[in-house]
Amino acid sequence: MNNLSRSLVIGAVLTGLAAGAQQPAPVQPNSSFQCGNGVILKVVRCATNAGKEYCEFKMEQNGKVAFQGVSLRQDVAAGVKSCTEQAKGQPAGSNSSPRTMAEPGKSFNPPYLNEMPSLEYVKQEIQGKDPTDTLARQVAVFTKLQSVIRSFQLAGKRYDPTPDEQKISGKYSLAAYEMEQGYRKTHAPAEAEAFLHMHGRYEFDAAFDRETKLKLFSTAFLQQLVGADKTWTQDLQAHMEQERRASEQAKAGADGGSPFIRNDPGTLAARRCAELGGSEFECVGKGMWTGFMDMAGIDPGDISAIKASQPAGVVINGAYQQSSGPWLNFAPGSFTLTGCGKLVPNVHSYAIAKRGVQLTIAAGNEPSNFVLSMGSDRSLSGPGALDVKGQIITGYRRIWMQEYINGIAVAGGGYWTSEPIYADKTERCTIGTLTQAPPPPPEKNPLINEVTSMLNSVNPQGPSGLRLTGQYAGQGGLTLDFAVDGVVLDCGAAHVKQSYTVENAPSQILVNVENGASPFTLTLQPSGALAGSGSADVVGRVVTGSTQNAITYAPKTARCAIGTLTPKGTSAAQVSR
Repeated sequence: MNNLSRSLVIGAVLTGLAAGAQQPAPVQPNSSFQCGNGVILKVVRCATNAGKEYCEFKMEQNGKVAFQGVSLRQDVAAGVKSCTEQAKGQPAGSNSSPRTMAEPGKSFNPPYLNEMPSLEYVKQEIQGKDPTDTLARQVAVFTKLQSVIRSFQLAGKRYDPTPDEQKISGKYSLAAYEMEQGYRKTHAPAEAEAFLHMHGRYEFDAAFDRETKLKLFSTAFLQQLVGADKTWTQDLQAHMEQERRASEQAKAGADGGSPFIRNDPGTLAARRCAELGGSEFECVGKGMWTGFMDMAGIDPGDISAIKASQPAGVVINGAYQQSSGPWLNFAPGSFTLTGCGKLVPNVHSYAIAKRGVQLTIAAGNEPSNFVLSMGSDRSLSGPGALDVKGQIITGYRRIWMQEYINGIAVAGGGYWTSEPIYADKTERCTIGTLTQAPPPPPEKNPLINEVTSMLNSVNPQGPSGLRLTGQYAGQGGLTLDFAVDGVVLDCGAAHVKQSYTVENAPSQILVNVENGASPFTLTLQPSGALAGSGSADVVGRVVTGSTQNAITYAPKTARCAIGTLTPKGTSAAQVSR
């Protein structure tokens, strides 16, 4: 319970004590009373001192003591009366959902489970731009909540869940399954497949993960979660150290590679991530994910092939705002329009075109598309007033969510929830001059800042402005893999991650790769290829082993001719001319 919540609870009870002091209710030692907001008031014992009766009492929330003290018996009785009347006064159909899985008078094993959010609270707090997006977000959250439980389980070096962990994880799993199946039953196969990809993207979206954790969990719980994540990653590093010792007789190959004997897909993925400068949290996650895919019978090469087939080319990244009115949040291939009248945020596609000195962004929109142009100061100029067709929320309706197990309805199982009611609406709004939004101020809370850093290491947001995506390969052996936060250079056995910029030059698009002591510039061709001259020195590193405290590396360098690099995937995102 945080300080603010504790203050509110204590204040509410003290108010009740003062208000009801004239009509005390009977108080018996060793008795409990259910108050509002999941608070339980317990009377421990009572005794007489100097002719006055005193009672020791304590208040608990989610199985933890929030406040404990001694007061006159009549004041404690007034508090009991206030609590019981408060509980009676709560309407059965209240819109406020119980925040956690905690049950009155019971503490789960392990106790951290008392802080896990209830199904109703997740559905109340996690909302999207439309019913499908809301459902996808909620499915993703219920899936991610199971991984929170696994983090605590692994931190405790437990490979079998406790009955309570199994119970709560099962509830989340069932909720996600039920939503997924419910959508499939009411939509076409193609829509169901698109929905699968939608909630899958949310499951791997670091920003979404961070946002939902801050919304669903208290600061104290997040501190526990960070500690649990650190514990099991440290245990994994210790396990890798044991493997290193077991194989310390193995020698590094002539190419200076790692002496580790294991070369399974998960280990290779974690090793490459570390060699490219990834954090421990990020690399352990990539290694485990690749290992899970391998165990599931999915060829990691297939995953790489899917990635290589994705569009390659110039995109825009980050948020653009204006002094008033709508703002745009760009991602590769699409942007979200927010603040247009009462419309809920909606997603629009876009395409970039470079014609002479002018760079334009053609945005998809109903009833008519519109065009943005980028100025020399990197600002965007819009068309001014235009009509945008979208949806608004006109109200909410209550629906019954039936509980199913293995496709069979559970008698009496289920709960009421609410969902928005949407209606189509066209709003008139103005898109004028938009500038890059400044980065958010640094988080003052060190715990939240640590959580943010960990999540950003898994899915970096990258700088705002023009960026490049996709994989490019040249005949000289050089391969470039662009993402919004950087580019990975591969040349022979050497690889390194570097920064880059995309420059909107007067007559062409230039990509400047900040490659240490040997930077180079590429020019985007009308075909979507990148053209350069000379050679690129790739100065990287390879894992050679590990000590008790750190992984050890050896330098690895190679030189490749630049020449013309063609995109491995489609060129749907390339700049047209």
